[in-house]
Amino acid sequence: MPKDGYKLLQRSSDHLDTSVDDEGENRANVSEVQFSFFEDHEGSQGLQHFRRRPEISSVRDRLRSGFRAFAEGQVTLQMLNLVRMIVYLSLLGVIPAAIIFLIDLSVHMVSSAREAISVTETGGWLGFFVYILTGVVLCLLSTLVCRVLSVEAEGSGIPQMKAIMSGFYDKYKPSLSMWALLAKSVGLICAIGGGLPVGWEGPNVHIACIIAHHLSRLPMFRVLRKDRALRLQFMVSACSVGLASSFGTPIGGVLYALETTSSYYLVPTFWKSILATLTGAVFYDIFYKSPLVEALDNTQFDSNDYQRRQLLFFAFLGVIMGVAGAFFVKCVKTVYDLRSRIIGMRGNRYIIVGGVALVSAALSYHTRLFRLDPREAINEMFSSDHLKLSWFDVFILLLIKFPLVVVSIGLPVPAGVFIPCFLLGSAIGRLYGEVLKVIFGSAIVPGGFAVVGAAAFTAGVTRALSCAVVLFEVTGQLSHVLPSLLAVLLAVIVGNGFGRGLYDTLIIMKKLAYMPHMRRDLAPTMTARQVMDREVVSAPRLCTVQEAEELVRDKGMDLDSYPVVGPDGGLIGSVRRSTLVYMIERAKLGYAKKGSSVSVEMEPRVNPNSVSVELDEVGTIDVTSPVPMPLVPRQPSPDDLVLEDGIVDNGAAGSSSGTSDEAGGESGNRPKPSRTAEEEDRYKKPPLKPERKGGASSRDVSLLQQRFKVPVDLAPLAVTDTMLLGQLHFMFVMLMPTHALVLSEGRLIGVIRRKDIIFTG
Repeated sequence: MPKDGYKLLQRSSDHLDTSVDDEGENRANVSEVQFSFFEDHEGSQGLQHFRRRPEISSVRDRLRSGFRAFAEGQVTLQMLNLVRMIVYLSLLGVIPAAIIFLIDLSVHMVSSAREAISVTETGGWLGFFVYILTGVVLCLLSTLVCRVLSVEAEGSGIPQMKAIMSGFYDKYKPSLSMWALLAKSVGLICAIGGGLPVGWEGPNVHIACIIAHHLSRLPMFRVLRKDRALRLQFMVSACSVGLASSFGTPIGGVLYALETTSSYYLVPTFWKSILATLTGAVFYDIFYKSPLVEALDNTQFDSNDYQRRQLLFFAFLGVIMGVAGAFFVKCVKTVYDLRSRIIGMRGNRYIIVGGVALVSAALSYHTRLFRLDPREAINEMFSSDHLKLSWFDVFILLLIKFPLVVVSIGLPVPAGVFIPCFLLGSAIGRLYGEVLKVIFGSAIVPGGFAVVGAAAFTAGVTRALSCAVVLFEVTGQLSHVLPSLLAVLLAVIVGNGFGRGLYDTLIIMKKLAYMPHMRRDLAPTMTARQVMDREVVSAPRLCTVQEAEELVRDKGMDLDSYPVVGPDGGLIGSVRRSTLVYMIERAKLGYAKKGSSVSVEMEPRVNPNSVSVELDEVGTIDVTSPVPMPLVPRQPSPDDLVLEDGIVDNGAAGSSSGTSDEAGGESGNRPKPSRTAEEEDRYKKPPLKPERKGGASSRDVSLLQQRFKVPVDLAPLAVTDTMLLGQLHFMFVMLMPTHALVLSEGRLIGVIRRKDIIFTG
């Protein structure tokens, strides 16, 4: 290294220790700087969470110092929050699993009581009438509960969770209410107990997400909720728990949630999801092994039941299932569109649900196979032994269940799709295997084709490769790993060639906002200038009370922050709406303390200085929401409040004094900033909502003309007008912002909201 090279400047001996070795080279031992994740320092400004940590020579010394600190009671806030997180994830696995088990048990009791009353005890035409009547009443009760308590409980719930985790958390927050949880639970019991061929995996995912949302609001977990990235990780973990608690599949649940609900995946989510799903799977293993409810049994295939020369048959089955899955999705969309266009959803929901329940009960009464729990029928299809049912029974089951499932999925009741798809896929695979057995002899085991067919058909409908992993965990065998993966992959590829998967189709049908879906009238090669909104409202650096009130009352400006521009139109930064509201009331308070007779009614607002800035686990900066606090009289800062006559108010009643300008110059009056003609017109506008009846007094006008310096966030999300729409859409998907400012040569020329480029329903 040359002598005139770069040298490290030593600012302080506390931060840098320099020693000279035998060869004369300088070596610096820099103390490690550590970010204190999840720390909440009240009143702290900026990122000041740095601490020195003594150098530890070995892992043994590190462990020894940790145990010593724990023994001495020196538990850091990081350790405390780690314990909180582990407790939270454990509860997130146990509580949804317990609720799901109670729902499943209730469904079993309702179905058994209904069959006992109508079939066993009554029988005949009277039993037929009772069976139909109870089925129709239960299904009508299901849609009534959803209508009265929460319409967000209708359907699967996975499309809403996909929309929430793609960035529309606030828009679909009613989907996470306790009323939605109650409606989902009661409606699901009534719908399945009433005989509708729907599943409960999607509703279970929705239930787990609701529990995760409210569990994080408890006082002991509220500190974890402040981290936005961590909050989304908890929601993804909840989706994993919903499926894992339904089948006892922790790994498959994690992968399924990754594929079906996440726009992108944060790696730290994986261990959290595993911990939560593991506790849910343990609960499933304890209670679902009891005879209280049905469960999917492990298969008993021999090692020679599958031979490599049969791989071509499994590949062809995967192609068939891809076509069948795409046809299933197309039928669901067609039935939904037809029902919405001809009959309508709102006024005739009871007619639709009652009609489908009537047909389902009438077709199921005389055939015990149709009245069975679908898991019991699936176990029969998966059996490696001789099929107890005839080919005709399986064909009739497929012929009747397929249209009933297609119609039932779009009904205004809680309805899942996973178990019905498993049943249909296993029936198709079993028939396919039986045909091959007739042609090629006893070397073919039809039960293996039923297993692969169930996974492939479900993958063709949902477009999730993790269906194969779920099936491995359900069956407890890995003998059909290769054929299952091959068939599932081909089913997904073929299905994607025909169109979208079921969940994306339901998002479009229900007109839900979803980040990854770009508007169909736009192209990735377009630029930001072509889609931006030029009618953007901005705030000046020195803003009057009247201008600020016009901004916060403008309902057309549906943004949570406003751009702040200079006199030449150049972008300075942005200011949050809550901060403007706070500054308005602060200006009114300062004016009232000068002895004015104007009375200002103050409401609890937020202090912009109480906004805490934290670092999440992945190292990205997350600004949490402002902490509410009551507005109390205090002295306004000279930098924040400037009176119209040019005298800076220091908060003293009836007195004013000069102060230095922004550059820190001499004392004296601050000169009034120059205004454009447009700004002069805005100053002359009357207030939108006068404080007192009978017109605005001179003191009211003087109050509205007070000016204050707007606190500015110097790093708003801004893009150039030449950015391609494909890049901009990717940025919106990854960062999930509400809007982005558009600049041209540093000047603000427009704004792009999510609805301008993303399909928002």
